Formats: sequence, structure tokens, C-alpha cells
Amino acid sequence: MNPQTWLKNKWPNMKVCDVNWTMERYDYPQNVRQWIFENWIKMNDNNGGTYSEPEYFNQKYKNNSTSTGGIENPEEPEESKESEKSDKSDNDGRGYAKVYQKTAFAKGMDDNNKKALNVMATEGFDAAVKHMFKHPENGRQLSYGEMRMFYG
Repeated sequence: MNPQTWLKNKWPNMKVCDVNWTMERYDYPQNVRQWIFENWIKMNDNNGGTYSEPEYFNQKYKNNSTSTGGIENPEEPEESKESEKSDKSDNDGRGYAKVYQKTAFAKGMDDNNKKALNVMATEGFDAAVKHMFKHPENGRQLSYGEMRMFYG
């Protein structure tokens, strides 16, 4: 079967998937996996590799500077660039997170997201990403999809 047809029929709304959780759990055929490896953008090595559909990647990650999806060397948000000018020591997102904590958006977050934002504000972006890929109750490694369920 054609890999694109298989994906469209089985997962019409899927834009991001990983190998260990999604492909293994839902038994993706080898030709579909290979097509994804060759035609989608590898975002990171988490869970055997996390891949994004190219158009979605360009809309969500390349043009949305506030979300990186674990992509290495993402473009920094304009706010970060401004704060970097005033505080050269804040190049890991702490200053941005501290400012964001004061917004109405942060006040409306659920507890999981508030905790992740606090980790970013106190320990930086890398620590926040590590925090978000661990289950909040039992600490096990989360897949990309599971992480999004907690930190959408």
C-alpha cells in the first residue's frame, strides 16, 4: 500500500509522530516508516526519533518562535532577544519565563504547566524540557504524544 494513502486513511490528522510510541504501538508498516523517515523532518532523537510533517513543521516551529518542540537551535523569540540585550546572562529562557509567569495566560494554566513554567524560570529551558518528558506522578519517560497530553 502507498505510505501516504495509509497515513491519510489511518491517521488523517497526524502531523507529528515518534518511533517508539506511535510507530511501534500502532504497528506502522515498514514502508510507511521509511517514507516518514525520508520525507518528514526529524525534530529530535526522543523516543527513537520524533518526526514532523514538513508543512506543519514550517507553520508551527519555524514561524512560531515561542515553541520549539525540542528542535535544536531554534530561533529565539523576539522577547528573548530583547531581554538578552539587557541581561546577557539570560540565554536559557529564564528571564522570558519569569516575565511570562506574571501574565494572565500563566495564571490560567493547569498545575502541570505552571510547574513546567516554574522549572523554566528557575532552571532554564533544558531543565523544563527534561521535566516535561517525565510523567508528573511516577517519573517515567513520556513519548512526545504523552507529553503533549500533559503540556498541550
